[in-house]
Amino acid sequence: MTKKTRRIIFYIFVGIFIITVPMIILYALGYSFDLEKKTIVATGGIYLKSEPTKAQIYINDKFKTITSKLIKRLTPKIYNVKLVKEGFYSWEKDLTVQPNLVTKANNIILLPINPKISLVATSSQEYIDFNAELNPEPYYIVKNNLYRAKDKKLLAQNVLNYIIYKDGIIYLDNISGKIFELDLTSLKTAEFFDSVYPNLNKGKWILSKDNKKLLCQKDKSVEIVWLDDVTSNSIIRKKGDLEKIDLGQKINQVIWYPRTNEHLIIAADDAILFTELDNRLPRNTINFITSEKPQIKYNSSNKILYFMSQNKLYQTEL
Repeated sequence: MTKKTRRIIFYIFVGIFIITVPMIILYALGYSFDLEKKTIVATGGIYLKSEPTKAQIYINDKFKTITSKLIKRLTPKIYNVKLVKEGFYSWEKDLTVQPNLVTKANNIILLPINPKISLVATSSQEYIDFNAELNPEPYYIVKNNLYRAKDKKLLAQNVLNYIIYKDGIIYLDNISGKIFELDLTSLKTAEFFDSVYPNLNKGKWILSKDNKKLLCQKDKSVEIVWLDDVTSNSIIRKKGDLEKIDLGQKINQVIWYPRTNEHLIIAADDAILFTELDNRLPRNTINFITSEKPQIKYNSSNKILYFMSQNKLYQTEL
């Protein structure tokens, strides 16, 4: 081999080194070549966690892997993500990937298409009244005045709606439209939010089990106000944020799904629905059980949903 040939080979390897080393470094730092934009971009990822696990993950209709999983090195843009598992309703969401960030969907609940439903009791059998309240209401409202039941003491005036919150009460003032917090020890009140919430005056108030969200049940929709800062599924909610979820059908009852505090179980006229708070489109709302005018309760300890329909009590695991 001549000296000139050796020199040519040396320069070739030097050129390869100069080209490949920066590419390797950029790759290690999370950069990739975007074929659409014809440029090098910082990539991001999507983390998906489902219950049950081992659901197939499809991104833009292409199979990738199974849950729960972090999918790396995705160029920044919107991806259609679908989870599929045999025997379960699929889950779908359009997720935005941003440079150097991981977009999360870690509260995905996949519901069985044919849930196992067991008859617990009929009207001819003995069972605890499904509608019975074990404890009487400790407070009540008369002419917009809030009283304590045990001694009929006046606690607050101009009250449109209220709920027990931690060691006190939060209530909606019918004059200002603001929500106040009442300290049951000192009986002093203070504004809970700076904002006004007149739309929360009608409907049943339901507090989430984590005490961070307040739901107001309306005729065909629910309105949710965040009582604290919450970050879930890469979505940042600030104290005072309000969101309306339209169901498009009459709502008879709503309960929080306590295992996540990010889902709702809804009793409509002819079905039990299951929906998510995640407002990234599309919102996944499942017609879980078809039943005539069901009434629902959930037992967190054994993960059982009870529902009563036509004087019969049923149960299913959820």
